[in-house]
Amino acid sequence: MKIALTVALSTLAFCAHAQTLTAAKISPAEIKPGEAATLTADFDISSGALNCNVRVNFGDGQSQNFKINQTKDVPLVVPHTYAKAGSYTVVVEPKTALPMLKCTGKNQTAAVKVVAPPVVVAAPAAKAAEAAQCPEGWKVNAKSVNKKSGAFTCTAKANTATPASKLACPNGLEYFESAKKGQLGCRV
Repeated sequence: MKIALTVALSTLAFCAHAQTLTAAKISPAEIKPGEAATLTADFDISSGALNCNVRVNFGDGQSQNFKINQTKDVPLVVPHTYAKAGSYTVVVEPKTALPMLKCTGKNQTAAVKVVAPPVVVAAPAAKAAEAAQCPEGWKVNAKSVNKKSGAFTCTAKANTATPASKLACPNGLEYFESAKKGQLGCRV
């Protein structure tokens, strides 16, 4: 009976002096998929007792346990990479399977937003060809537009004079013209 009481009192005294989880933050608060955000969890270690465990739930289904038992463990700094875009809440829990190694304090949370880079929507090739616009007096031959490469041909009556300034061809295409055929444009 005396031994059980002594163990209970020493456990209670140990827990009363354990470090306390006080805060958690994520930096940067906004990242892209594949980039790392860094969690910083702070503890009050003024009691001098350093021996407890915390669990970090990253909000993406992954979690990790950490033992805080040295001054160099405070603050706890943990990088984590997120694979998908979304808003995640990271929870630092002062708990463990062993009650005598539980940190004191409440769960601490921090938010991180993972933002996918904007998707650049390329205009369909036909619209790209129209955007390039044929010179005055010339029209895009709709059948000549290649949706994959963006190549196109402008047509006019045979022997129509070609314009003084040539078209600027996008995506590595090269300019061509034939006044005799009444054609000009951009091709692969």
